[in-house]
Amino acid sequence: MPADTPSFYVASRASVPERSAMWRKLRDGGVNITSTWIDEAGEGASACLVDLWRRIAYEVEKADFLILYVEPDDFPLKGALIEVGMALGHGKRVLVVAPDVKLEPRSLRPLGSWAMHPLVTFHGSMRHALDHAYTMSRRSAA
Repeated sequence: MPADTPSFYVASRASVPERSAMWRKLRDGGVNITSTWIDEAGEGASACLVDLWRRIAYEVEKADFLILYVEPDDFPLKGALIEVGMALGHGKRVLVVAPDVKLEPRSLRPLGSWAMHPLVTFHGSMRHALDHAYTMSRRSAA
């Protein structure tokens, strides 16, 4: 991958098999996804959860962006919210793709008020989120 290609840590509901398959397909298509959990998302696939969370922390810190993908049936989120918190703590931009998720006006439930953080942006599709990240990366490289 070219040196100016942004890297993405991806977060979603790991227990939904379609999510890890979606991420692997994007990675196979050339998106620089650095999350290793997508290759071991099945129940019991991670040999050691302590090791998994150490890797997650490292991968979030090293990524340029975090993409959170969530659908209405994915709530409540658990680990994905911890990953988002890690990213925000490192000053990373968080791109939220939440198709068909209805958010309450002030609280942004079921996501929560964290989604109003200045580093968080919402995108109508994965393509839009990726295009946004590529544009931002080009601007910061110039």
